[in-house]
Amino acid sequence: MQKDQRKKVKTNPKAGSGARATAGTEIPAWLPRAMAGVLVILTMVLYLPSLRNHFTNWDDNVYVLENTHLKQPLSENIPYFFTSPSAGNYHPLTMISLSLDYHMTVKDKPGVKEAGEPDAFLFHTTSLFFHLLNVVLLFVFIWMLTRKRLIVATVTALLFAIHPMHVESVAWISERKDVLYTFFFLAALIVYMKYLEKKEWTWLLGTGLLFLLSLFSKPAAVIFPLVLLATDYFYGRKFTARVILEKIPFFILALVFGIITSLIQGHLAATGVRVFTLFQRIMFASYAFIMYQWKLVLPLGISAYYPYPSVDAAGNVPTIYYLSPLIALAIIGGVGLSARISRVVSFGYLWFFISLVLVLQFVPVGNAIMADRYSYMSSAGLFFIMGWGLDQAFLSRQKTVRALRWILAGAFLIYLVFLGKMAFEQTRVWENPVTLWTDVIAKHPDAYVAYKHRGNYYGGQNRIEEAKQDYLSFLRIRKDDAGIYNNLGNVYRLGNEIANAIGAYSRSLEVDNRDPKTWLNRAVAYSNIKQYDSAMNDFNMALALHPGAMEIYISRSVMFREMGRYEESIADFTRVINDDPRNENYYMDRGYCYLMIKKYPESLADFEQCLVLNPADGHACYNISAIYNEIKDFKKAYQYALRAKSLNYPVGEPLLETLKQKGG
Repeated sequence: MQKDQRKKVKTNPKAGSGARATAGTEIPAWLPRAMAGVLVILTMVLYLPSLRNHFTNWDDNVYVLENTHLKQPLSENIPYFFTSPSAGNYHPLTMISLSLDYHMTVKDKPGVKEAGEPDAFLFHTTSLFFHLLNVVLLFVFIWMLTRKRLIVATVTALLFAIHPMHVESVAWISERKDVLYTFFFLAALIVYMKYLEKKEWTWLLGTGLLFLLSLFSKPAAVIFPLVLLATDYFYGRKFTARVILEKIPFFILALVFGIITSLIQGHLAATGVRVFTLFQRIMFASYAFIMYQWKLVLPLGISAYYPYPSVDAAGNVPTIYYLSPLIALAIIGGVGLSARISRVVSFGYLWFFISLVLVLQFVPVGNAIMADRYSYMSSAGLFFIMGWGLDQAFLSRQKTVRALRWILAGAFLIYLVFLGKMAFEQTRVWENPVTLWTDVIAKHPDAYVAYKHRGNYYGGQNRIEEAKQDYLSFLRIRKDDAGIYNNLGNVYRLGNEIANAIGAYSRSLEVDNRDPKTWLNRAVAYSNIKQYDSAMNDFNMALALHPGAMEIYISRSVMFREMGRYEESIADFTRVINDDPRNENYYMDRGYCYLMIKKYPESLADFEQCLVLNPADGHACYNISAIYNEIKDFKKAYQYALRAKSLNYPVGEPLLETLKQKGG
C-alpha cells in the first residue's frame, strides 16, 4: 500500500491533476477526517432551526398529509410505490423514505393517524441527515478526483453545505427526493473513482447499482452518464472505445427512466406549459442560466418562487432578458477558451450545465422561471472552480499573489459568514405556510401563486378576512382563475356572506363550468338561504359532471332533510352508507330521517349501528331512548337515557325522573 505522504508534484491543471493541499508538505491522515467533521458540525448548527419547522401547504399535502398510500402498512405501500407513480412522478425510494418517517412518527400515537397530522420533526431530521451525508460524500469525491487537494475538497463541500439556495432542498419536506438522489449520485461517483483506480469491473457494477438507486429517488439522476464522461475528461482519460462502451449500460438506464418520466408527466406537462415562441424560450433559459450563477455567487433576494417577468403594454419584457442569450454565449465561449489552458473551469461548468440543462425551461412548465432546488446538484460545479482558485492562490509562487493570499483568505471568511447567516435565516422562512408565502410576496409582490397558497392556509385556519384579502389580491393580478373564485366563495360562505359566495361561485363557473366542485359549492350556498330550486339544479349539474360522487349525495341528502323530504334524504344516505359503511355520522343522519317518518325499527337499527362503530356515542344512546319512549318501552328508554348521561350527553333530570317512573 502506498504511504500517504506528500512530495512536490508538478501541477498539471490541464490534466486535472496537480499538487496536493500544500506543495512540498505532508498532510496528516487525521486532517481530512477532521475537516469533514467540522463541515458536518457547522452545517448542523446552521440548519437546526429547520427541525422546528412544520409542513407547508406546497406539495407536502400531496406527498405526506393527504397521501393515503404512504400511510398504508409498509408491506403494502412498498410494492405500490415501485409499480405506480406518486405525486406526478416516479420516485419509489423517496416515497418509501417518507413513509418510514410517517410510520415512525405515528407509532404508539393512534390519534395522529386519524387526524393525518404527523409531527414534522422526524421528516426534517431525515432530510438534514441526508444533507450532512451529501456534504461528506462531496468532500470525499472531490478529494479523490483532485488527487487529495484538501483546500479544493474543503471549499467545494463547505460552500455546498452552507449555501442558502440549498435550504429549499433540505427544509422543504417535499424535496426529500433532492437530498436522497444526490446521496446515491455522489456515492456512485465515489465508487466510480475506485473503479478508475482499481480497474476492476465489480466497482463499475457498484457504480451502476448506486446509479439505479439514485434514479429510484428522483428521475433527475438521468444526467449521471454525462457526469461520468465529464469526470473522465477531467481525470485525463482518453475517450477510447472501452471508455465509451462501459457507459452504454448507464445510458440505457437513463433512457428507460427518461421514457417512464415522460409517459407519467406527459399529460401533466401539457396543462402547465406556457405558450412562448422559440426565441422567448431561449431567452428565458439563458436568463435562468445566468441567474443561477449570479445567485450562487451572490445569493441576494433568494426566494421559494421566481415568477416569469411581467410584460408591458407593448408586450415587452425587461432588457436583461433580451441580452441574456448574448451573455450566456459569452460565458460559454469563455469557458471553451479556458479549456485550452486548464480543464478545471470547463469541468466545473460541464458539471453545472449538465446538472441544470433539464430544468432550464426550454420547455416551460408552470409559472416559475427558476427554482433554488435546481441548484442543489449543479452548484457543486461552480463551487469546485472556486475551491480550485483558492487552492491555486495558496500554491502560487508569485510574490504578488503570495502577498495577497491572506487578504483573499480573510475576504473568503467574511463571505462564508455572509452565506451562513443567510442560510440560517432562510431555514426560518420555511417554518410554516405563512412565513414561506409572506417571504415570496415581499420579494415578488406580483407572484399571485403566493397569495393563493397563503389564502388557502388562512382559509383552512378559519382566518376568513386574511384569506379573503389574499384571494382578492390574487384576482387583482390575474382575473381568469376559476379556482380562486371558487376558493373566495368558500371563504365568503365560511363568513356567512352567502350572497357574495354565490357571486364568487357564479364568476368561477363563467370562467370554467366543468368543475363539479364549484357546482356543488354553489348548490350548498343556495340551500343555505333556502333557494332549493336553484340548489337542486346545481346538484344535478354536479352529478352530471361527476356521476357517483359521494360528497354530492351527502350534501344533497342534508338539503332533502332540511326540506322535510325524508324519503329522498334516506335514499341519498343509503348510497353513501353503501360506499362507506364505517362512518357513524351517516347512520346517525339516516336514523334521524327514519325517526321523523316514524319508521322506528329502521331508525333503531341505524342508531344501534352508531354504537357498534362508536360505543361512546351519547347522542345515539339518547336517540335510542327517544325511540323506546315513542313505542312505550319505558324501561329501555330509561336505561339508554342513563347511558347517554354517563357519556356526558346533556340529558335533563326531569326527563330521567319521568322515564324512571314510567319504567317502574
